[in-house]
Amino acid sequence: MQPSPAAVEVRKDEATRLYEALVDDQVVGTLAYETTGGRATLTHSYVDPDQRHRGIASALARHALEDLAQGPAKVGIYCGFVADYVQDHPEWNDAVDISRSAFIATRTARDTTSER
Repeated sequence: MQPSPAAVEVRKDEATRLYEALVDDQVVGTLAYETTGGRATLTHSYVDPDQRHRGIASALARHALEDLAQGPAKVGIYCGFVADYVQDHPEWNDAVDISRSAFIATRTARDTTSER
């Protein structure tokens, strides 16, 4: 049985440089970013283990990409999950610059052997 999708609110906290995912007003996931020289880079994500597989990380990735893609430079991607998200959503290809040498893949063996 698949878990039901979470009702996720995403907010940007510029003081901590995090996009935060909230479910029932509780932070259950984060996506960190850095900005250097006018370029934003998504560095890593985390979702509480009991909240995984409910679309929370995807909501974080989508919100961050929508926000940061409005800038003048391509968004740097060092987060394995966001790189996988972009691979599954090619409409973001022109807005990002993925550096796969900087991270460990996030997909499980089951995920990498399945058809896309």
